[in-house]
Amino acid sequence: MTDAAANRFAPSELSEPDVSDAIARIAARDPELARGAADAYESMTWGEGPGVLRQAAVQEWLWYIVPTKYITDEIGYMGRLAGAAAALFDEMGLYGYGAICRSSETARVHAAFDRSGSEGIAALRQAMQRSGIVPPDVAGFAWSDVMGAQEAAARSVVEDTLERAISAGELVVGGRGWRVSQAQVAAAGLDADHPVLPGQSWRTVVITERLEQWVAAAQRRSEQLGAARAAVANRLLHPVEPPSGAADALRPAMWLLAQFGDEQALTAAGYLTQSFVRAVQHERPWSYSIEPDRPPRSETDDVVLLELREWLQQAGALRKRKGTLLRTAAGAEMAVDHSKAWDRLTRHLVPSGWDGFVCETALLHLVNSADEMLHDALCARVESAAADMGWSATSGGEPLAPSIHDVSWALGGMSGVWRVCGLVTERDQWPNRRLVLTPTGVTAALTYLRHVGAGPRDSLW
Repeated sequence: MTDAAANRFAPSELSEPDVSDAIARIAARDPELARGAADAYESMTWGEGPGVLRQAAVQEWLWYIVPTKYITDEIGYMGRLAGAAAALFDEMGLYGYGAICRSSETARVHAAFDRSGSEGIAALRQAMQRSGIVPPDVAGFAWSDVMGAQEAAARSVVEDTLERAISAGELVVGGRGWRVSQAQVAAAGLDADHPVLPGQSWRTVVITERLEQWVAAAQRRSEQLGAARAAVANRLLHPVEPPSGAADALRPAMWLLAQFGDEQALTAAGYLTQSFVRAVQHERPWSYSIEPDRPPRSETDDVVLLELREWLQQAGALRKRKGTLLRTAAGAEMAVDHSKAWDRLTRHLVPSGWDGFVCETALLHLVNSADEMLHDALCARVESAAADMGWSATSGGEPLAPSIHDVSWALGGMSGVWRVCGLVTERDQWPNRRLVLTPTGVTAALTYLRHVGAGPRDSLW
């Protein structure tokens, strides 16, 4: 996009009479252009006055509303509307917005939409990113795809903060290291004081809103699950610091990453090879509840190894490529840096899908429990929540509510990994088997639950 000129006025300094006078001056020169300017103004402001004009809104109108929401077969209508808006902005002293209307970026987006909707959307996204005012994710905070009212307001505040920084020359879009500067400006806007909630920043208000939505989403369908989320919500308002025992807890995972090397071959069935499984048995830093009679010969014989490997894959430390399993750059860092390993692995403390629901719900109850819990009682609570939330299993093609056995099976794999990492302690044997989170396990669970409850939302549920 061409360098935008600075606005002579802030939109908040303008009034409706200023707009009317500007349109009248345009009409004296070109009545048709004035009619287009008036239409553009009404489309952008919806009767709310010039104070609602912002660079983000102007770009959205130019690059999205004009190409997709106008019903017309007029050839070149997008350029005509952009030109009319530019004339109005110039008359009102909003030269920066006028420059955006005339920019090659706007022409490029419109040309892409003329070719196809998919090309237009791609060009729109690129233009938005190149403009510099799309709020980037910052340390400890990512924006949601589906936003509540407070998050939408916070995003607007950060957009305006970025616009002011660009206008003042404090942020030079496209300059050396500008993305780092952009993130710093965005973080400052996000951490600015909330205008009506004393002692709160926009960031803390958004986190609170997300947690309220997380709790409410469960309460609508399951009184029990909603109560469990509500009981822990206040503990998730602020970042959870890693415990002093993080390195010890992650030793099995970090050791496996170190032994793994850059890559390992996989069998035709997708498991680690027999030679690798045998090699790690000599020094493995984990033990079994019941030691096997003979050393494992395949990965399926070592449930801990299998679950650890799947956990590392889910965390992005390992990835498949054809017949091999590669250690990623993140995985190499995690092998030697326990803080990075803690961050990634706690974010993926549970798997996805049904197993993830079971493990997450179990963690909620274990965190909220002041004492150890009977395994069967824990599974019964998860089973009840699963039924409330509409989970189902199938038998002979017929949907059935999940059973305690289904819950126990899903919980079994991850609870074994949690045990070898010192996050959970198992006491007694069946039928009196009991589970309790260790202090490190409580911290890991809270870190994960904060990531889920206070993290970005990509759906209404």
